[in-house]
Amino acid sequence: MKEKLLNHILFLLEGEMNISYNEFRNHLCKAGEMIFIPQDSIASAEAFTDIKYLLLSFNNQIILHEDLGWNELREFDGERDIFHKLDIRQPLHDVIDSVVFYQENKVECTHLDEVKEKEIFLMLKVFYAKQEVARFLKPLLRQDMDFKAYVIKHYTSARNVEELARLCDLSVRAFTRKFKAHFDDSPYRWILRQKAHQIKILLADKKISMQAIIKEYGFSSPAHFTTYCKKQFGLTPSMYRNTLNGKHESMIHAETAGQAVDYLKGLR
Repeated sequence: MKEKLLNHILFLLEGEMNISYNEFRNHLCKAGEMIFIPQDSIASAEAFTDIKYLLLSFNNQIILHEDLGWNELREFDGERDIFHKLDIRQPLHDVIDSVVFYQENKVECTHLDEVKEKEIFLMLKVFYAKQEVARFLKPLLRQDMDFKAYVIKHYTSARNVEELARLCDLSVRAFTRKFKAHFDDSPYRWILRQKAHQIKILLADKKISMQAIIKEYGFSSPAHFTTYCKKQFGLTPSMYRNTLNGKHESMIHAETAGQAVDYLKGLR
């Protein structure tokens, strides 16, 4: 199974340390500051004193909570890449202290973790300026803005909507909602159209064998592929290929002649 990618916010509660990740090297962080470390980062830390910290790890689904209003932050997403810290202000500090309390008393509850995660992000929204939060979470906002490009690049690697959602590190429900917002269509219908379009391109190339297309797109048999093409294009694979290459009438089989003639009339 694909390893889950996580973003991190490090809340430094006591002490001092240097933080490095990716191109940002040796940034001094002091107690009362928080640092956002995006997924896929190569990070390291060097402590100068005894330290106490809380590390919040989360996936990209937090961006989908409409009640947190992340969409409005993108208008501030025009600054250059910087290593940006934020002070931990008192209302947020109170929430963090409650999380530490639960951890120190070994209170384990998945639902409680989810509630506290949302509460931390709510504190960011309420007690920090939008521009501050946009700068702080810029890599996360960029990940979301790159969603459409990522789907277009990787959808051929997935056999169905569930696999594509996993590739995007989202639940099927969250992926479907986000997909609809970006593509104005359901993932299932969109993937079917892309598949049909790609098969059309392959059928147009006579150098590519039917068997290769069948194997590439996971059809169980030539009969299965023929049934698919009849449903999608109104013609068998061979008929459609020859239609694209200008050999219309000679390839029309008797059992589908009426359907094929109607289709060909539409091409002229």
